[in-house]
Amino acid sequence: MDISNKISPATDEQLLLLSSELEEIKEKFIQSDKLAFIGKLTTGIIHEIKNPLNFINNFTRLSQELVGELNDIMDAASDQLDPDTKADFEDVRTMLEGNLIKILENGERAQRIIFSMLAQMNNNHEVVFAPVDLNKLIEEFAKLAYQGMRGNDSEFNLTFKTDYDPSIGLVNLEFQEMSRVIINLVDNACYALNEKRKRTKEGFSPEILLATKKLDGFIEIRIRDNGSGMPQAVIDKLFQPFFTTKPKGQGTGLGLSLSYDIITNVHKGKIEILSKENEYTEFRIHIPVNLS
Repeated sequence: MDISNKISPATDEQLLLLSSELEEIKEKFIQSDKLAFIGKLTTGIIHEIKNPLNFINNFTRLSQELVGELNDIMDAASDQLDPDTKADFEDVRTMLEGNLIKILENGERAQRIIFSMLAQMNNNHEVVFAPVDLNKLIEEFAKLAYQGMRGNDSEFNLTFKTDYDPSIGLVNLEFQEMSRVIINLVDNACYALNEKRKRTKEGFSPEILLATKKLDGFIEIRIRDNGSGMPQAVIDKLFQPFFTTKPKGQGTGLGLSLSYDIITNVHKGKIEILSKENEYTEFRIHIPVNLS
């Protein structure tokens, strides 16, 4: 049976729509391939960083032990030293001990970040909830996101304002996933601030507020910037996969959609956006206190 007459040929408008849809699907596959390649590359780089960092931390601890032994030796010989020499030694010892403490603190912080990033690269990692110092997590990973922006634009600077609720204590969270949310939100805030800085030139001081509060049955996290803000039409699409307000090549449109999934599905919470164009954007996250 001849069915050629029963099938209507596609109109030019339908063909254009189909072509547009195919191009969009193609672009998404390209982005997916890029993400997979970047993930493998980043994992390799992190592994390379991990070994010298372990070396730094281990030799810092060893140096602290040697300084302790040096102190014992000098204390035993202190009677043979003149007052000026003894005072100089005390100054150098205090400075050296303080430097080693700071080196180890920052080395261990970098080590925690690297372990967290490695875990994030593993798509098959098991979701594990554990007590986490939420205020400290926000502080560390917000600064990590900021330094990432500074790595791309050294002229960008901002002021962090904090309002942490000390009564929160330890919160049962998925550490790896929550750190990813903080990085994504602060990274977007930094981008908006930097774009406004470039437009404004003078008289603008980029700021990000990091705040937590213990409320009845849940914890509230607020991340607010005084950047370029967004219209409601953009806010309505912001958590959609592959939607991005950044220029092509600068964003995948996955960060906020992943953050939404982590908050709503993994942590059974909610996330909302408040924004006013050219004034501010604020993300509010509510997480139930009792999570398992």
